[in-house]
Amino acid sequence: MDNVLAEIAAFAETKLTTAAEVFTDRLRAQQPNYASMDRAALLQAITTSLKTLAIAMSTGNTGPFLAHAKAVGEARAASGFIAADMFTALNGLRHTAWELINSFDRDRQIVQVWHVRQVEDLLQEFGRTLLISFSNTYRNLQEQISQQARQIESQQQTIRELSTPILPLYEGILVLPLVGAIDSFRAGQIMERLLTAIAERQSDIVIIDITGVPVIDTAIANYLLQTARAAQLIGAQVILVGIGPEIAQTIVQLGVDLSKITIGANLQNGIELALHRIGPAIQPVRAIRDQPGSRLMADIVRQPRIIWN
Repeated sequence: MDNVLAEIAAFAETKLTTAAEVFTDRLRAQQPNYASMDRAALLQAITTSLKTLAIAMSTGNTGPFLAHAKAVGEARAASGFIAADMFTALNGLRHTAWELINSFDRDRQIVQVWHVRQVEDLLQEFGRTLLISFSNTYRNLQEQISQQARQIESQQQTIRELSTPILPLYEGILVLPLVGAIDSFRAGQIMERLLTAIAERQSDIVIIDITGVPVIDTAIANYLLQTARAAQLIGAQVILVGIGPEIAQTIVQLGVDLSKITIGANLQNGIELALHRIGPAIQPVRAIRDQPGSRLMADIVRQPRIIWN
């Protein structure tokens, strides 16, 4: 490199501590993100920028200068800085470099245009490396965030499906066991999934079991009524089972009209009602055994066989 650039670099090193302090405070005053950053860490980064710039000016070795630019870009993107912060810092670095050069040449008058061009080329390369590093890191972080959001959405969808299982009990009969608290959002999902299942399976009867629901308020009761009416509109009958004493009192106090919904004491009773409506029925084994011509079936019931593979 030219001797003049080497002299400028040597002069800059003697002023580096003060210049870095001024640059740090100026940057913190201009941008909130830098103001919230630890001052010692920011001062160290700025000091390194000026030191490696001086090395590049005196020796022509731009490696440390550009490596620092890349590291700063990655760190600022990971810390949530924005592009405007990067441009402010670059302008601050350029401003500090020109102040040092002007201070150096005030008495010497030896700096020429091509010296200025050499320094400007170094600063432009630093800025280019910084912004590319910042942009690449920012893009990668955004992709990671988007991927995490998609994974969370997928997990939430799985949880919603598991929390609202719709079970085919028999041809034409579905069972919807509800467990846990029900809010308006979940109630809307229950209705949507149930209506879709009814349409897909062409079901005639739906048993809604609320044994595992601890509390029902006016809104949830209305959602259940809306779900039952919507199911009836597409040709399915609703049997509501599992109403406990506390929920029964709440429904009465709220004045909720369940007259258009068949009520069963429990899931077993609901299954019996559903099978009775479509024809089959549940009978004790003794009743089957006592029927004429059912001796073979009774023998099978009394003496189960084990088949080994």
